[in-house]
Amino acid sequence: MNRDMIFISHATPDDNDFVRWLGTRLTGHGYKVWADLFDLKGGTPFWTTIEDAIRNRAIKVLFVVSHNSVHPNRSGVRNELSVADTIKKLIKDPSFIIPVKIDDTGFGDLPIQIHQLNAIDFAQGWGAKLLELLKTLEDAGVPQSGNPNEEFEIWRNVTAHAATLVESAPERVLSNLMSVEGLPKSIGFYEYDGDKEKASAALKTTGIPFAAFNRLVISFSGVEAFQERLPPHVQLKVRAHIPFETFLGGSATDVTAPLSYDARNIATSLLRQHIERHLVARGLKRFETASSSSFYFPSGLAPNDKISFVAASGRKTPKNVVGRSDKYKVNWHLAMKVNIVLGPPALVRLKPYICFSEDGQNALNDPKRTSRIRKSFCRNWWNPQWRQLQEAFCTFLAACRA
Repeated sequence: MNRDMIFISHATPDDNDFVRWLGTRLTGHGYKVWADLFDLKGGTPFWTTIEDAIRNRAIKVLFVVSHNSVHPNRSGVRNELSVADTIKKLIKDPSFIIPVKIDDTGFGDLPIQIHQLNAIDFAQGWGAKLLELLKTLEDAGVPQSGNPNEEFEIWRNVTAHAATLVESAPERVLSNLMSVEGLPKSIGFYEYDGDKEKASAALKTTGIPFAAFNRLVISFSGVEAFQERLPPHVQLKVRAHIPFETFLGGSATDVTAPLSYDARNIATSLLRQHIERHLVARGLKRFETASSSSFYFPSGLAPNDKISFVAASGRKTPKNVVGRSDKYKVNWHLAMKVNIVLGPPALVRLKPYICFSEDGQNALNDPKRTSRIRKSFCRNWWNPQWRQLQEAFCTFLAACRA
């Protein structure tokens, strides 16, 4: 009896996508893989073929753990696991069954046959955990084919009937990258008389984004916008206006200007400050994290603390942007960080973040406490959850365009 094949036990059709992905990668590494998704043809005796594969050919059984596969009504998957548990004892291989978990199924819900086995948690990331699985198979001495390409071709041929046909057609993409419609045409350099620190302090009170460069002030805003907000003793004068592209290239000749690297950093900072200023004007509150500023929804800014958006499916979906955790006795708030990519193309990248408060308004500024809550509270927030939160935020942002 030659045991040289990896058997994948899973809930069909619920977990088929993961099995297709995993089987393709394992065969690409030279392993022989069996799964009923691919190897059962029409008219094949279903259970007899599966049982034979486990009893006589499998060297390891990968049991795909999900809400679907551990459900008491999934008798087929449980039968596979029962046979695998029998073979494990027969061939005296305690690691014959390898659980691979693909969602947030609790370990307390695992069938008794695998309750004490170490599961590889693919819910934490398919790519990273594939490496862990490959190392487990290597350490167990699972044989590989001398020609991985040949194994992959076998797998590809037997799965062709289940593959999704490739269609040449436009496809909608959801992204946290927003294109910048147009960058400023020019940037201003202003000079002033008097004490540098006092002038800088006065400029900050205007709320207008600027950057200090030696004794010059660099900004996209005009001198009039500054002057109407400055006290009378601080007077700005125009030193130069130069094309923005010239500024970014560090090639200005009619004024002492930063070199290209510093110029791009200044431009990025100014653009980010303008966006952040707009977010504050819309009612979001600033919260400083260890790496950058974030801007969160205080309770009451959105009606019922919810924003409705139209998902890619066309369905209108309401989403909370503020909520309550009774377990931790805090409110959670959706926040967003802003990054600028000058490109080309120029892009605004939004990165979601979660703040916490006790009163729904003022974010807790206790990194040790909030970090612990965030890790636990957001532990099971996978891509769909974050994507919906970003869609809700973008809907809020789009609704306030003039």
